[in-house]
Amino acid sequence: MDQPPPITGHVILLPSTTPHRTLRLVTDVDLLLAATIASVRLNRPAIVFEPPPSLVACERCREAYAQARRVIEQAGGIAKWMEVAATT
Repeated sequence: MDQPPPITGHVILLPSTTPHRTLRLVTDVDLLLAATIASVRLNRPAIVFEPPPSLVACERCREAYAQARRVIEQAGGIAKWMEVAATT
């Protein structure tokens, strides 16, 4: 049986120097915001506010992190954003 081709590149939650991989079903910002909801519910630091050091390697990742932070800030902070996110 043939093996599927290896997946190359990195995703937004684990940026690196490999090429950025665009996901088909969700945007990078959607994925970051979903990870933020999980982090808050698990009482863990939100990755959107504490991005990995490897973030500097990818312009698209830096832009997505900045956009996700803006979404939260424009809602009035993490608590208010969580209220909206949990009801929509």
